[in-house]
Formats: sequence, structure tokens, C-alpha cells
Amino acid sequence: MERTKVATQEVKPRWKKIGGGSFKFGNRLIKKGEEFSATLDEIPKAFRDTIIQLDGVPATKVPEPVLPSIPSVYTLQSRNGSSWYDVVDNQGKVVNEKAMQKAAAEKLLAELQ
Repeated sequence: MERTKVATQEVKPRWKKIGGGSFKFGNRLIKKGEEFSATLDEIPKAFRDTIIQLDGVPATKVPEPVLPSIPSVYTLQSRNGSSWYDVVDNQGKVVNEKAMQKAAAEKLLAELQ
């Protein structure tokens, strides 16, 4: 009796491209509406939000790193020593579009904090 090896192949889930654009997958160009088989690692990260999984083992999503948020601190800043004011954040960016009178600038500052 002769023994034969059973070829074990990795089962690749089926995907369908639902978003716009296209991406190159191997020597193929995947366009909107096309179905293909691939592991999650084979699909470019930029296009993972434009596909849905049709069958197979649910894909594990790689968690995106959470960036720490920098609390914003707002202050009033006089514009060239005049009676006009700007509301400025802790990075020096002016929040208001036009220079404001002190009362209006203080009101905006109170709303932001």
C-alpha cells in the first residue's frame, strides 16, 4: 500500500472590493465589485476599508495606535497693543477668523473652555 501526502493549503478568505479606486494585488488589478482570495496581510493597509469579507475565517483587525491627546488651552492675545483681540491656543494658532473686541473674545474664550 502506498502512502500519499495530503497537501495542506492555507485557506484564504474571499473578499469583495466595494470602495472606489483600484489596487494592485500580485499581478492583478482589483477594481470595484471584483472578488478575490487573500489573507489580510496580503491586502494593502490603505485599501482595507474598501473591502468586505465574503467567507472564511473572520479577519483579525490590527488595532490602530491611540495617540495621546494634548489638552487645548486658550488665551486672549492683544493684536499689536490695540483694542482688538485674538483667541489663541497653546500652540500659537489663532482660533477666530477676524480680530474681535475684548467682550466678544472673552465670550468665545468662555465657550471654548
